[in-house]
Amino acid sequence: MMRPTELPAEIINAIVHRAFPAAQVEKCDPFPGEHRNLNYDLVLSNPTMEIVLRVYWQEGPGSRKPQKESHVLRIVTPETGVPVPRLLLFDDSGTLTPQPVALHTRLPGSPLTIALTQMDKEAQETVGYELGRYLAKLHSIPLGCFGEFFDEDPLNDVSEKAYTLRRVQSWLDICAERELLTSGTRTQVEEVFVETRYLSRPVACFVHGDLRAGHVLVEPGAGAYHVTGLVDFQESRGWGLEWDVARLAHEVFDGHPLLEKGFLDGYADTAGLPADFWERLHVYRLAVALYNLAKAEAEEIESQQEALLRLLGEASN
Repeated sequence: MMRPTELPAEIINAIVHRAFPAAQVEKCDPFPGEHRNLNYDLVLSNPTMEIVLRVYWQEGPGSRKPQKESHVLRIVTPETGVPVPRLLLFDDSGTLTPQPVALHTRLPGSPLTIALTQMDKEAQETVGYELGRYLAKLHSIPLGCFGEFFDEDPLNDVSEKAYTLRRVQSWLDICAERELLTSGTRTQVEEVFVETRYLSRPVACFVHGDLRAGHVLVEPGAGAYHVTGLVDFQESRGWGLEWDVARLAHEVFDGHPLLEKGFLDGYADTAGLPADFWERLHVYRLAVALYNLAKAEAEEIESQQEALLRLLGEASN
């Protein structure tokens, strides 16, 4: 399906009036986002507030990721206390736009990606601790299977190992089609997941699924930076908690050890860490490296190949 096109002002006003009939849109600024969605920062009067308008790109006729994200935003904060945007409106009727649209509250703060450049080591540890506590609470939601919980997905399974193997095989197939790995390396990667004894959790937990620094919001407060919320839940699913941790490790923890230390302390203080956490994390980090390579743009391929081969070498030692 095509990416949604920019919306005219009258359509934006019509969407806002579904939630706030007397509101005036004082300011409307598009901003980049994930998954080919259109996103707008809106400043309203009557009521005076800042909100986000999202126009979803749908991957296909059977995809329900927009509906899934809206469902998640309704339940996460009441069930876990983790701050996420509050859903103000969701409409997939097609009467406003051909694509589903949503209005969310705008959380304060800026992405951790940006704020990290301004944070000292103490602030990094503080933010890491808060993020660890929030993620532990998010992971406290049990799910009935590993995989999608809002869409039909042939990869879903009640077995962590079976589901992970199917995901890994799908990424290996992409790498084969794009000629990103030799056949020998693909075999080595597959053997790690076939032979591991660590993918044995009996119950899946809710994971963010796409937890990167850009989806963590922080702001300076009284004496320190604080986490103000998590955003973008379209890739949420049931899996092992280590998937989310591995995504963060790959992107930010390796270069910011105090952020990692704070995160692990916060997570452990809130929910504890499994006895085999580090062994499982290494397996999931290899899965993340494979995923990143399969999805890599041309200019990213070499660095992603190096990351995967390094983790594969560590797994063989």
